Amino acid sequence: MTEGDHQSREWPLLNARIDHELQSYSRRGENYRLIDFDQGIYEQFVELKNFDLLQPDLLMRLQAILADFPDWSIEVNVLDHEDRTVWREMMVEITHDRIIDRLRHDLLPQHLRQMRFGTTIDDYNEEMAAKVRRLMRKQAERG
Repeated sequence: MTEGDHQSREWPLLNARIDHELQSYSRRGENYRLIDFDQGIYEQFVELKNFDLLQPDLLMRLQAILADFPDWSIEVNVLDHEDRTVWREMMVEITHDRIIDRLRHDLLPQHLRQMRFGTTIDDYNEEMAAKVRRLMRKQAERG
């Protein structure tokens, strides 16, 4: 089986499980949109139309689904409420082992601004930079 076959086989299975989980929080189309076409990559896309769906427990339940799909990620975007477009700086990235909060908290409603939905992007970037520094030190020691 080729990589493309593997991705194409898993895409509808994962998409259906994500949709099922989201429907336990809201009706499809009412407060969220799950992108329902296969873009040929190991990523699923969700657009939230309502901040009320931006809940840590929902994000963790989506992450739990990825335990069966470790090659995949889910990008959860928040829509601008005024013109219903995706805010690129308003995103949570979910993988099987991490939730990365890439949200601009100053744009969230007041009651959500102090809430963290996973590892912040600054903490994630610092963690990755530290790993690169360690690898570079090891490489330099080897000579």
